Amino acid sequence: MDPRGIAFHFARWACGLRSADIPAPVQATARRAMLDTLAVTVAGGAHGDIRKLAAGWPLGTGVCSLVTGGTSTAETAALINGSAAHVWDFDDTSYTGIMHGSAVVFPAVAAMAQELGSSDEDVRTAFIIGSEIAYVLADICTHQHYFEGWWSTSTFGLIGATAATAFLQGCDEDETAQAIGLAASAAGGAKSVFGTCAKPFLCGETAQRAITFARFAKSGLSAPTNSFHGATGFLKLLNNGVEQISEIETLGQRWRLVDPGLLVKRYPVCSAAQAAIDLIAELTFEAGIKPEDINAIRFEIPELVRISLVHDNPQTPSEAQFSLPFAAACAVRYGAVRLADLTAETLNSALHQSVVQKIQISVADDLSAEDMRARFPESARAIIILQDGSRRSGFCGEAYGMPHRKLTDVDFSAKFRNCLKFAEIHGQAFDLDQDNILQLAGNLFAINGEGK
Repeated sequence: MDPRGIAFHFARWACGLRSADIPAPVQATARRAMLDTLAVTVAGGAHGDIRKLAAGWPLGTGVCSLVTGGTSTAETAALINGSAAHVWDFDDTSYTGIMHGSAVVFPAVAAMAQELGSSDEDVRTAFIIGSEIAYVLADICTHQHYFEGWWSTSTFGLIGATAATAFLQGCDEDETAQAIGLAASAAGGAKSVFGTCAKPFLCGETAQRAITFARFAKSGLSAPTNSFHGATGFLKLLNNGVEQISEIETLGQRWRLVDPGLLVKRYPVCSAAQAAIDLIAELTFEAGIKPEDINAIRFEIPELVRISLVHDNPQTPSEAQFSLPFAAACAVRYGAVRLADLTAETLNSALHQSVVQKIQISVADDLSAEDMRARFPESARAIIILQDGSRRSGFCGEAYGMPHRKLTDVDFSAKFRNCLKFAEIHGQAFDLDQDNILQLAGNLFAINGEGK
C-alpha cells in the first residue's frame, strides 16, 4: 500500500489509469452496467416520488439532463437521476460489499461528463475507477460493515463516486486524495432507510455529494487525507477497526466488475428476493398452478435474505420491495414481479393477500453457513403444499442475471426496452422505434459514442 495511506493509494491508481490498461471484459461489463443503470433511471423518472422530488427541488440552471425533463446543474442532475436510478430497486447489485455501486457512481459520472463534454472513453474509465475503488474498499471492510447496519451503497459508493468525478474534473493525485479523504470523513448512511422514500433519495444525494467533494478538492482547499486511519478514521468508526488491508493491493489486478461481477436484476425488488421469485415462478406459474390450488408455501432462506427482506406484511409499495411474501405472491400470479405490480392496488387486492397469508418463512442454518453464503448468498428453498395434499419443492442458489447466469443480450435488451416503455406509458416521451437502443442510451445523457 502507498505509505501515505488508503486515500493516496486510491488516488495514485485512479490518476494513473488509462483506458488501454483496462481489460476488454471489464470495459464490456462497465458499458452494460451503465446501460442497465440508464434504463432503470428512465423508468425511475416516471415514479411519483421522483416527480415530487423534482417538483419540490430548486433546480437552478445548467446543461445536465434531468430524467424528469429539463436541465439543471450537475449536482442536481446527480441527485434527481441518482434517486431515479434506485427508486424501483431495479438497478444492479454486487455481493462485494452487498451494495448498489452503479446507481451512485453512474449518475455522478453522467452528470459531470455532460457538464464537461467528456468523451465516452473518459466516461467509461471514470465509471470503472469509481466502481473498482468502491468495491475494493468493501473487500477491505468485509461484509461486517453491512451486517453492522451501514448501508454500503452510500458509504462505499460515496468514496468511489468521488474518485470518479475527480478523474473527470482532471484532479491531480494530491487533489484526488483530498477529495477521497473528504468523502471518507463524510461517509455514512444506515439501513434504517430501507422501505422508505429516503432510500433512493440517499442514493442520489450520495452521487450529488461526490461531485461537490471533487469540486472542493479541485478548488485547492484541503481535506484530511488520513481519514481512513486512526481512532477517528473510517475503518475504526464505521467498521470497528476490522480491516483486510491486503485487499488494496488487488486494485487494478482483480477487477471486481467481473470478479465476482454484478447481478443485473430481472425484477424491481431487493436482490435478496430474486432467486425466490425465479423458484416460485417455476414451481407454480410455469407449472400452471393457480393461487387457489395452493394450501401453503414454506420458505427456507439464509440469514442475509431474512435481514434484507424485512416486511412480511408490507403496507406500501416501497415496503413491498423488501417483502418476500409480496414477491412470492407476484411470482405465483404473474410469474414475475413487474414494475406495474408495485402499486397499492396490487398490494391490497384480495387475491394477492390470499397468497401472502399462505407463506411461511424460516432461516435455514445450512443455507446461512459460511460455505453456502460464499457460493449462494441469497438463495431460497421452497416447498409448495397443494390443496390436494401433493407437494412441489425446489432450490435456487442463484437468480437468472447473476454473474454465473448472465442475462442474454436478448433479455438484456428486453429489460432496457421495457423500462423505456413503462416510462412512456406513464408520461415520459421516448422514441421506442429506434432500432439501436445503445444509440438512444448515448443520446439521453449526451455521452457521444456509447451507441457506436
